[in-house]
Amino acid sequence: MAHFGLQEADSYIDYDKFLSDSFDANGYADAIISTSGTGDKAEVAAALSNLSFSIASLDKQIQNEVAANYHTLLGQVRGIRELEIVLSTVQTNIIELKRSLARLATKIRDPYNQLQSYNIQLENLQYTSDLLRRLHRFIVLARRLESQLGTTSSDRDMSAAALTLYELETIMQDPDLDGIDIIATSQSFIQSSRTSVEEEAGRLVNDGLTTRNQTRMAAGLQILYNMKQMEQKVDELLQNISDELTREIRRAVDMSSLQKEMRGSSSGPAVRRVNHEPTFASQSQWSQAIWNRMESLTKTMKDGCINVYSLEKVLELKRDSITQTTYLETALKTLDATSLVSRFWRQLSAAFERELREATKASTFLRSTFVSEYPKLERLVQDFLSQIALHNGVSMNDFSQSPEYIIMLRSISVFESGYRAKSKRENAY
Repeated sequence: MAHFGLQEADSYIDYDKFLSDSFDANGYADAIISTSGTGDKAEVAAALSNLSFSIASLDKQIQNEVAANYHTLLGQVRGIRELEIVLSTVQTNIIELKRSLARLATKIRDPYNQLQSYNIQLENLQYTSDLLRRLHRFIVLARRLESQLGTTSSDRDMSAAALTLYELETIMQDPDLDGIDIIATSQSFIQSSRTSVEEEAGRLVNDGLTTRNQTRMAAGLQILYNMKQMEQKVDELLQNISDELTREIRRAVDMSSLQKEMRGSSSGPAVRRVNHEPTFASQSQWSQAIWNRMESLTKTMKDGCINVYSLEKVLELKRDSITQTTYLETALKTLDATSLVSRFWRQLSAAFERELREATKASTFLRSTFVSEYPKLERLVQDFLSQIALHNGVSMNDFSQSPEYIIMLRSISVFESGYRAKSKRENAY
């Protein structure tokens, strides 16, 4: 009866306010006192009685729950104790494992540090050994260069010296060797040797071009090839020949220099003309002088062209001893061209056309001479081209189909057009 009475009374108790996280006992007590209004002790006693009853009810319910689940709670207690034993064992094993790991780390750390130290020493020894090998190679090459240049300096010696120089300079470019005394003291000797070998190579090539001696030209190119300077030298030679012929073309049609020449050769009183044009009486002499200059120019142009053909022939004959690539192929790759001759002819024809055009713009007499006597100009150009064909061993009929022949005649086509127009006008009258 008492049990049921507690359960029924419990249903009237509001437990929510006591379960709230914000519950405050002092605030609850103040609320009870303020609710009583006048502070009647009877109301306060009633509130305390309710609280006591609620506490007794909860206590009774807890006892009932414990009594009802006695065996389950005992099992959980035993499980917790067993779990504590297991956890203690695991913790002991973990501590032992940590100690083992610490001992193992000690056993590994010292050998690892020692191995790392040995590895650094090995790397330094390898670096030093490689450095010494390069220094030894440098010393051997320097002595070899001295012996190669200390003899009579035959062409073969110079060619070998060029290879030695290139390898020496390659070693000297290594930044790891900066500041080493033996290399620093050898620099002046290597530089002077380089200058000597370059001068000898240039002399051989230039003499070979001048005398048409392919052997000397090949020897000079071999030296330059060994020094990795052949492509630069070939480009320089072609440019020099082209520039020299351009200057000769400009000089041949320079009316101011022609006026000085005619004034110097004239036996009569000199007549100074501001526009560099001849008088009516001296026109024939000036015309003859112009054609003499043009004839001399075509001979100079022929020599320049033959030099280029000779250079290309030697470059085509010479080959790299390892790759068997011709020197010509190597030069053309660097110069970005398909043929040295084709490149040269384009430059020559362009310069010939440009200089004649500029000169005839400045001189009416020169233009009149080239137009009225165009057959003579064409014959000079044809003779020049026929000599080139003869040098190359081809017939004029075959050579006339070549790009060189076509672009050269095209450079004087403006005078041909003027000559034909003049002939038509004369025939019309």
